[in-house]
Amino acid sequence: MFKRRTPLSTLQNLKQMLWPSMGWARAYRYVRLRVLRLSDSSRRVAAGLALGVSVSFTPIIGTHIIQAMVVARLLRVNMLAAAVGTIVGNPWSFPFMWWAAIKVGSVLFGLFGLPASTVLPTEMSFDIFLGILWNEPLRVVLPWLLGGYVLAALTWPISYFIFYRLVKGARVAMRKVKKRRVHKVAKEVTGQKK
Repeated sequence: MFKRRTPLSTLQNLKQMLWPSMGWARAYRYVRLRVLRLSDSSRRVAAGLALGVSVSFTPIIGTHIIQAMVVARLLRVNMLAAAVGTIVGNPWSFPFMWWAAIKVGSVLFGLFGLPASTVLPTEMSFDIFLGILWNEPLRVVLPWLLGGYVLAALTWPISYFIFYRLVKGARVAMRKVKKRRVHKVAKEVTGQKK
């Protein structure tokens, strides 16, 4: 019913993911209103959003939404909010998130004296990184996984606090606006009857 008449090609879909045609501001407003209109409690919505954000730190590309939905189902938080929260992990933020995950994981491996600690070269390029992943996968992948999940556990409470305040405040503001509209319409109706 709400599908496009002419479906987008794969290249157009990729372009939409990286740079939406409606613009970032409009895409942000759409997602914000969609989340605020969820019928769940502010706590469950905030917990779902925080879960999506924290799962985005994990390095397993393509499974962030699945991980968020499964954990949201287990924790009984809002699954749609968890899926929306994974938007934080995007092509613009992944390099920083993954760099932090690799650093945290390598520090933890070093603390435990494990041999898989990551020491990346100071001059890093994508080709060098792919070479390291291809030739010595455990040198990077294990610390990356550990660091990603540790950062996920650390970012959840911070994200929850921020999102809870935002969602609750926005819902209170929306109720006030709705109340004002109802009062305005009621005044107009009673004014017309006189």
